[in-house]
Amino acid sequence: MFVATAHNGNEQVYLIAFGYGDSENNFSWEWFLDCLKGALGHINDLVFISNRHASIEAGISKVFPYATHTICCWHFTKNVKKRFHRKDVVAIMDKAAIEYTEFKYNRYMGELRNVHKNAFDFVEAAGPYKWSRVHCPQRRYRVMTTNVAECIYSYLKFARQLPMLTLAEFIKNMLQHWFYYRHRAAQSMRHQLTDVAHLVMQKHVEKCGYMTVNPVDWNIFSVKQS
Repeated sequence: MFVATAHNGNEQVYLIAFGYGDSENNFSWEWFLDCLKGALGHINDLVFISNRHASIEAGISKVFPYATHTICCWHFTKNVKKRFHRKDVVAIMDKAAIEYTEFKYNRYMGELRNVHKNAFDFVEAAGPYKWSRVHCPQRRYRVMTTNVAECIYSYLKFARQLPMLTLAEFIKNMLQHWFYYRHRAAQSMRHQLTDVAHLVMQKHVEKCGYMTVNPVDWNIFSVKQS
């Protein structure tokens, strides 16, 4: 079974498309991605996150040549841990992967180089743009893993044993239930942002209360921790 998932504005699981195939190979993944492109059309700044299956990479590069293809950080760090058997290496990588600023990213990568040079060379060769947020050419936001797809697979664990038409009906009912109750929740919101975004903004506002802001000119400001 093939699935394409995303997060909605409230960081909830959003199933975009699903399909059936006999096996995972170049033909089946290209077919699924071609159907996905037909449904979505052209989307600017499109980012795919997947495991490192060769057929997925081949399919995305052929069907979505303008998209950015990144890899799941959880799977990648798991491979690094298996190769080098060092928990401290994985801990440093996790910090570097989620950083927004290149300054902090470089600091963690310098630490990794000092701790384990071979591990540093390995992750650099893999391509930082594939696993680190700061080097992703497009907006990856806070989505660093394929957990969304894994959640769908887990939810459909037993349903996938059903005949295809019955499984399709099960998925339809699942989505109908999700969208109905999410729509009701959205109608009852009392602020412009989603609940998750509102909480994030509140935390930032609280932090700003401890900062002093002085103007340098019309567009530049000096911000200091009080």
